Amino acid sequence: MPELRKDPITGRWVIISTDRARRPSDFTRVTVEPSGARFCPFCPGNEDKTPPEVLSYHTDGLTHGGRWSLRTVPNKFPALRVEGDLDRQGEGLYDRMNGIGAHEVVIETPDHMATLASMDERQVAEMLWAFRDRVLDLKKDKRLRYVMLFKNHGEAAGATLEHPHSQIIALPVVPKRVQEELDGARKYFEFKERCVYCDILLRT
Repeated sequence: MPELRKDPITGRWVIISTDRARRPSDFTRVTVEPSGARFCPFCPGNEDKTPPEVLSYHTDGLTHGGRWSLRTVPNKFPALRVEGDLDRQGEGLYDRMNGIGAHEVVIETPDHMATLASMDERQVAEMLWAFRDRVLDLKKDKRLRYVMLFKNHGEAAGATLEHPHSQIIALPVVPKRVQEELDGARKYFEFKERCVYCDILLRT
């Protein structure tokens, strides 16, 4: 079971995920080989090589049937797990809790060679709808307090699979830097009675 531990000096929560040590690429630099050079679990026909999907869109609309156009599946090597209780407790100077959360992979397209730049408007819109649908679903879990969307593109960014995909991580805590930004925005509003983000947009 992953664990979250709080740094008593900085106040940051850190994920300790021993399960991810099972990833074949850990501690070695893996070269992301070009298409056709190795097996891809995200390509059509290999659906049984990923965990069961939690969301899928299909060519006949946002329902099952037809060929899939986007799939969302739990990460095979998750940093956090949905099952269990937070069990938050103090151990002397330290605070810890079970690594409860969610870690999902959005397989953005069946096309192994596509990129965000080459996708048409419908495909990009579908990807954004998938983010929205998953955030709304994860929001129903009262244990979770923050959802983060991110995309590793290319070997240098840490992507170990060439097939276009994004990731979603839902946390039981609000990251310290995010909380600092929220606090700063609140103070700005209290002082100026205006939204700082609106002011930034109006002045750029």
